[in-house]
Amino acid sequence: MATINYNDLKNIFRAYDIRGIFNEEITPQVHFRIGLAFGTFLQLEQGLKEEHVFIAYDIRQTSSLLAQAFAAGVMATGINIEYSGEALQFGACMFTAWQGKAFATAFITASHLPPEWNGVKFYYGNGVGFSEEDNMRIRDIFVEGEFVTPKWNQVGQMTVTNLKEKYHEFLISRFSLKQELKIVVDCGNGSSCLSAPTILHGIGLDIIPLFCEVDPTFPNRSSEPNEESLRFLSEKVRSESADFGVGFDGDGDRAVIVDDKGRVLLADITGLILAKFMIKESPNLNRILVNVECSLALEKVLSSYSIIDRIKVGHTFLTADAQKKPDTLIGIESSGHMVFPTVYLFDDAMIIPLKLAEILSKQDQPLSELVDELPTLHKRKIAVSCPDKIKFKVISELLNSLQSQFNNINPIDGVGIPIGKESWVLIRASNTGPKIRITVEAETEIEANDLLSEFQGHLEAKINELLD
Repeated sequence: MATINYNDLKNIFRAYDIRGIFNEEITPQVHFRIGLAFGTFLQLEQGLKEEHVFIAYDIRQTSSLLAQAFAAGVMATGINIEYSGEALQFGACMFTAWQGKAFATAFITASHLPPEWNGVKFYYGNGVGFSEEDNMRIRDIFVEGEFVTPKWNQVGQMTVTNLKEKYHEFLISRFSLKQELKIVVDCGNGSSCLSAPTILHGIGLDIIPLFCEVDPTFPNRSSEPNEESLRFLSEKVRSESADFGVGFDGDGDRAVIVDDKGRVLLADITGLILAKFMIKESPNLNRILVNVECSLALEKVLSSYSIIDRIKVGHTFLTADAQKKPDTLIGIESSGHMVFPTVYLFDDAMIIPLKLAEILSKQDQPLSELVDELPTLHKRKIAVSCPDKIKFKVISELLNSLQSQFNNINPIDGVGIPIGKESWVLIRASNTGPKIRITVEAETEIEANDLLSEFQGHLEAKINELLD
């Protein structure tokens, strides 16, 4: 076996997870070493003593293998683990860890990436994901190789456990319908096949399954749910005259809604509709967490009776803020992550279609009418390639140069520029790859396209300047 230069693998450690291509960056040997680094970090820097760690994995072909290698690394540092022993949807993983009072959780997955990818996500016992600083510290331990190494009689032990059935029972007991609805469920052959149809059927929904058989090759659509990959779902919703459709990503931690007209809804629009009705149910919870990429429609509709609290992009910030602010009703991520603190304080995509179904079953209006009642704003988003080594410097210098041209620039997460009363631009470096994203929103399509073109020009000029 060739000697591995672990310093060359720094790039697999991202802001919110670890990811790479199997048998290129990611191997069982690498995952064993990540387990060593994770266990060392928890003991030396997070104070883990007698508590256990929960380890689970998704349906990818390589996940079981990598989970076992990772688990061996964690146990080799002297930590006891509870191990799922079977693939789980993300929510079932987090529910098991929560109920079992795990000190931390590791979920072996590559989320929405193609089938040859894999990796791992880390969470604390309260459901908050590890910060970028935490992941980078684990990276450094991984590279340096200074691990906790107990004697033979002090290594960790494994208990096989998961609470998938209790997870199903818990969610089914929390939601109920006033009238029957018909929905199309697109699991994309991913991990949501393991729980979503059972739970949705369990609350009384008439479900029409689409790609609900586990297949780690993702043969029918991309594991990333978006307007293109969900076209089959849109067609099925229309042909079946369903009340709505839901499409999940590869590991089941995000859900995208399709309305009864077959329109794929942006996550912030789905979140806005949910929040609008949830406020009536819980008037004492008036804080709505939304990241800086979410639509201004939230302020236009909800600000008269809610606090719209803008936070950084990233589900780690979403869950952390929800736990710090007990008046939070809902947390909404533009990527599709949502937190519902009245259920539990970690993000679980299963709650999105459950809550939506409950709301619609009490209404005479179809989902499409609820969508059409909202303010019409036009959002555009692109990603511009930019080397990792300069992307944050690009943002810093762009912020400085644009401050002389625009008033009230918001630097909370990149460069946020308000344009008049209804339009805005956000330019921010990706935390997961060599690119910078531009998001714009405006009252008209023409204005949105013009803003995108204008600020893409500013960004590309700055990138070229720093590359020269």
